[in-house]
Amino acid sequence: MSLALIATLVGLGGIGGFSAGLLGFGGGVLMFPLLLYVPPLIGLERIDARAVAAIVASQVFFSTLAGGLAHLRGGRVQGRIAVIAGAVSAIGSLAGSVASKWVTEGFLLLLFGAVTLMVVCVMLLPAPRNPRDENAVDHVIVPRLTLSICSLLTGVVIGFLGAGNFVFVPILIYLLGVPTKIAIGSSLFIALMNTASGFLGKLITGQIPLFAATLVVGGATVGALAGEQVHRRLSSLTLRRVYAVLVVLIAARVWLTILGFDP
Repeated sequence: MSLALIATLVGLGGIGGFSAGLLGFGGGVLMFPLLLYVPPLIGLERIDARAVAAIVASQVFFSTLAGGLAHLRGGRVQGRIAVIAGAVSAIGSLAGSVASKWVTEGFLLLLFGAVTLMVVCVMLLPAPRNPRDENAVDHVIVPRLTLSICSLLTGVVIGFLGAGNFVFVPILIYLLGVPTKIAIGSSLFIALMNTASGFLGKLITGQIPLFAATLVVGGATVGALAGEQVHRRLSSLTLRRVYAVLVVLIAARVWLTILGFDP
């Protein structure tokens, strides 16, 4: 592996980790296209989609650990939501991560594109009008059955892609009415729980390129702590807008590839 590729992997890991601390989705939705497209774009060797998914699973686990602990210290994690959604999605994640060994690269790209498109559609719903205190974590209550069903389906996607926790933020905010900052903080602990099983599934099936994953994880851990510091200073409206713009750009890029318009 060249020095240029090593530096690129560390830098991309930092970007993914920063997004985890800032927006609460583990960074996988950003890391998947970055690792897939950036190295060949700057003249470096390409990483195939299956290896990308395995590296992302590693990066998300460690960046959510660092970012989640920072948000927990800030009082922005709702324990009941995190435990229920994390445990249920972990079951789906383990199943999906093992099954991902036998699917094609084209299937992974199509699945990623479908999920990003779904998130964009959810964000077109009316903005939540929530009178509750953004920091009143003890007063946030959501339907357990709805949360469990959404969590199980999302977990399967996470297992296949090593990414997908970005789905939890719009689900918690737009469908379940959770205040934005609590949704972001809680989603990091959800991601921590379900990516632990997904990470284990890919590790025991030998899918993770350990050196590349270590480089990305190192950058991501530092980036996650920096992202949480910026998160504290931004309003809920600004966080939702940044999140929406980021997912739209990613969805557009992935669908251009799927439809055959890849430059």
